[in-house]
Amino acid sequence: GEEEILFPPMSYLEVTGETRMEAGPNGNMIRVVSLSVNANQTCGTLEEMLGSRMRLHVAMLENYELEIQGELEGELESEEVKSRLANDSRAKSEEHHTKMVRLISEEVAVVVRKHKARGAEWYNEDDGQYENSTKEA
Repeated sequence: GEEEILFPPMSYLEVTGETRMEAGPNGNMIRVVSLSVNANQTCGTLEEMLGSRMRLHVAMLENYELEIQGELEGELESEEVKSRLANDSRAKSEEHHTKMVRLISEEVAVVVRKHKARGAEWYNEDDGQYENSTKEA
């Protein structure tokens, strides 16, 4: 009869010997391959594996956020901004430049929070969702 054998997650089969041909009960030739099952002992749990897609995506967004913040801070210190502020006292007094940086930073932070709020399952349900989420980033 048939037997069912269950293997641990992330296990793989390794050929351990020579392949040979044997005659089956009805005379058909059967290829016999000696195998051993190897389990990856260092792999994470299923939950950890499913969460890795989300962690990588959120880490990418956080890196973007840091890059954008760095670029904005660099722009505030640029000669172009200093020159414009020197020639436009109203813009300087109303701090348009720092308000714009704050608003852009807040908008980026909202996107990062939105992506963090999605559960790990969301990132694994549908490749289209994940692809669109990456495009949004």
